[in-house]
Amino acid sequence: MIEKLQQSDKNIPETLDQISPSELFQLSQECYQAPELTQSLQLKQILDWSKDTEFGRKHSFSEIKTIADFQRLVPVAEWTDVEPYSDRMADGDEDILIPGKPNVFIATTGTTGYKSKLIPETTTGAIARNLVMKLKIIATNRISPGILNRGCILPLSNILPSQKTSGGIPISYASGFTLNQSLGGQQPLKMAFPYEILAVRNTFIRDYLLMRFAIQRPDVLLIAGNNVGRMTELIRFANAHSESIIQDIENGTVIGAGTIDPVLLEKLESALVADPNRAAGLRQIKELKGEILPRDYWPSLELMLFWLSSSVGQYINDIKPLMPNTTKYLDMGYGASEGKFNVAFEPNNPAGTLSILTAFYEFIPEEGGTLLLAHQLEDQKCYELVITTWAGLYRYNMKDVVKVQGFTGNTPNIVFQYKSNDVLNIANEKVPASQVNDVIWKIAAQNGIEPVQVQIYADLEGRRYVCYLESKAHCSDFDANELSEKIQQELTVSSIIYNRYCVEQKLLKPLTLMKMKNGWQDSLYAEKNKQTGSSSQVKLPVMIKEKPGSNWML
Repeated sequence: MIEKLQQSDKNIPETLDQISPSELFQLSQECYQAPELTQSLQLKQILDWSKDTEFGRKHSFSEIKTIADFQRLVPVAEWTDVEPYSDRMADGDEDILIPGKPNVFIATTGTTGYKSKLIPETTTGAIARNLVMKLKIIATNRISPGILNRGCILPLSNILPSQKTSGGIPISYASGFTLNQSLGGQQPLKMAFPYEILAVRNTFIRDYLLMRFAIQRPDVLLIAGNNVGRMTELIRFANAHSESIIQDIENGTVIGAGTIDPVLLEKLESALVADPNRAAGLRQIKELKGEILPRDYWPSLELMLFWLSSSVGQYINDIKPLMPNTTKYLDMGYGASEGKFNVAFEPNNPAGTLSILTAFYEFIPEEGGTLLLAHQLEDQKCYELVITTWAGLYRYNMKDVVKVQGFTGNTPNIVFQYKSNDVLNIANEKVPASQVNDVIWKIAAQNGIEPVQVQIYADLEGRRYVCYLESKAHCSDFDANELSEKIQQELTVSSIIYNRYCVEQKLLKPLTLMKMKNGWQDSLYAEKNKQTGSSSQVKLPVMIKEKPGSNWML
């Protein structure tokens, strides 16, 4: 297999993009047996491709012969290192990180007042993303043979309004970009609702239309998304509005959605088919059971693709009682705006095989030390992920910690654990902790409170954030519940993402604030001083992994 890739006049993603699914699976399994050789070839091809770019010339890509050369000449980078290059490409400059211009920028979902990352995407980068999707489709077909041909899929994705950079280059978002690729691929997805519904900005109208059309389809066999908690909320929403949904299914209407834009209504017209038989069946279910749930209206549902790992994976336990007992659960895979990094092949297993065919990887041991390569990792150990991709990211630190859980051949299976930097991420909202911290200090000041120390704890079981606040002694007599409500209100206004996850989708419960006794911050510094031996080296984190001692709480 490696010889075939070495002899090809195309790079690895392009070569594999031309072969059949069965051959792709077989050849990928062969590559998993030889990760060292596969990764070495992957890096060589990326560097050869980008050697004449500004970044490639600056870091002597043409002189790199070995991985050791690469690590010596190219420093590990963070977004602050990449952003100046990205900004110039967004303005229209060419041959900066990649040859020519990006076809599109993949944006992180930004928040009000915070700039989104713009990840350049190339033709080969898009093929690499699509290659991971092809392997996922192979995985689904191995679990449920022919599933995409036998029924339809209910995808949960964000299709945000199209934008362009100052240089006229389109901006997309990872989930919508992936869905667009799938819809236009060799095996287009048969969706349970008209695609245009995903672009509706009104939350009620979008959710109503999505479930109204999907419930009419008894042949929904696959549901795919990221956080399954989103699907749980849709199920509850549909049950609460079941009378209107059933009536609309019976009559071939969408009256229950309220006032719909005429342009959208015209696009939906062809899908509006009256189905009195389906409506009668749904009414019978409701009369017998008092509610309508997927286990009854989609009894043949075979597979759900969602994240099973980290804190987000906990939502799977909520949805299982609502689904048929025979439904299987497959991890959607670990990825981000920067790329897609693993493929899960086994149901109920959050770990997926590292995608060594689409990028080059390095790993920083959790405890620190020398960077390792894919073939050097140990089972059950945690590492921070560093990537080099066909999207112009070179030794880019994702700030993601992954854990090795077994191997496919000699290639590690990885599962996402947590972000190594401070972000709020119980439900994949990824809101910077610094932003929440700023909001707390702002609202406290507006209410005559002078904070001394603020820390945030992610209460996974309670699905909320707990903020611990110590104020100066002269202003410590305040109502914590009242301040919590004001902070919550400001967060939903200042952060689009927090609002979406907490208010619109109800994946998070409102933030809770706890008052701390005076002297708490001093105790934190004292404890840190014991560890570092110098107060100048102490930096108290905003996000904390353990609750403060109850003896410090008021």
